[in-house]
Amino acid sequence: MLALLPAVSTASAEAQVVVVDHTSVALFEQIPAEYLNAAANLTMVFADRSVGSNIDDGLTCLGYPSVDEAPTSCKRYTHVVPEFSSPASEVYWSRTGGYNRSNWTYHNFPGGGLPDGAVPLPCSISNPSAWYEKLECFIQYVDANPTAYRVYSYQNSYLEVDSSSDIASSTRGYFVNQASRFDIADFEALQARHPAAIFLHHTSSLARAVGSQVAADFNGQMRAYVRSHGGYLLDVADIESHDPWGRPCYDNRDGVPYTVQGVLRENHPDDGLSLPAVCQHYTPEAEGGHLGSPDVGKIRVAKAFWVLMARIAGWNPDGQVGTPTAPTNLRIIR
Repeated sequence: MLALLPAVSTASAEAQVVVVDHTSVALFEQIPAEYLNAAANLTMVFADRSVGSNIDDGLTCLGYPSVDEAPTSCKRYTHVVPEFSSPASEVYWSRTGGYNRSNWTYHNFPGGGLPDGAVPLPCSISNPSAWYEKLECFIQYVDANPTAYRVYSYQNSYLEVDSSSDIASSTRGYFVNQASRFDIADFEALQARHPAAIFLHHTSSLARAVGSQVAADFNGQMRAYVRSHGGYLLDVADIESHDPWGRPCYDNRDGVPYTVQGVLRENHPDDGLSLPAVCQHYTPEAEGGHLGSPDVGKIRVAKAFWVLMARIAGWNPDGQVGTPTAPTNLRIIR
C-alpha cells in the first residue's frame, strides 16, 4: 500500500531526469491505480496565464467519471476544417470516480484580466508582464507559502517567448545569472531554500504565430538544462507542436491560406522557416494558441500532467512488468 505522500526526497528528484513530452501521453492509460491515487494525494500548485486556465480545465475534465458525464466543453474533437479533426479516442477516458485533481491548484498571474473563476497569484507586482517579473512573483509566492504544497510549478506562456522577448538571450535571458533581474539562479536558490518541496520545469506554451525563433531557442535551452541538471520537465511545447499522430506542426508563416467556413483567416507569406507551433488540431485560433474547441490539446496536456505526477509519486514505467517499453525520454538517465 503506497503512502499518501510518497517519500520523494529532493536528492532523488535532482538525481534523475524525467521528461514528459508528446510521446508520453499514451502512458496515461497505463498508470497503475496505486500511483494514480498517490499522485492525486500530492498537493500541487501551478501558475500560468490563460493557457494555464485551459490546462486547468483539461484536468477538471478528467475528473469526471467518464466522457459521457463530462460537459461538451471537454470532448470536442472535430475541427471546422476536417483535416484538423482528431480521433474521438483523444478525448476519451473512463475510470470509476474519474481522475481526482482536487489537491492540484491553479493560479493565474495578476493583471491583464483573469478567466472566469481564476484565482490570481498573490504578488507584490500588480501586473507582472515581463518573464522575469512573473518568475519573481512565483518565487515570492513560494517563499510566503513554503509548506502549503508538495509540488510547485509555473509556466511561461507564448506571450513570454514571442519574437520581441529576450528570455532566450545569451546575455539577458532566463538561463543567465544576472544581478538586475530574476533568472534561473534565483529559481535554484528557491529550491535550495525549500529542500522538502518538489519543483517542476516547463517549456512554454505555443501559438500559431509563436512559432518564433525565441520560443524554439528558449524551449531548447530548458530541455538541455533539465537534462544536465536533473529534475522534472513537462514539455508542453513538444506536446502542443505534435498532432495526435506524432507529426510536427509549424508556424502559420508558411504561405498556405487558412480558410474557415469560407472566411480567409490567415494567409501569411512563407518565411522559409519551420518553427514549432501549436497544431491547428488543438486551437480554433489562427494567430493565438488557446486550447479548446477542439478540446484535444488541453486533454492531451492534462493526461501528460498525470503521467508526470505519477512519476513524481514513484511510478517507473521501465520497471512495470507486462508494460510496453517506455519512451527513452522517461528513463532515469542520471
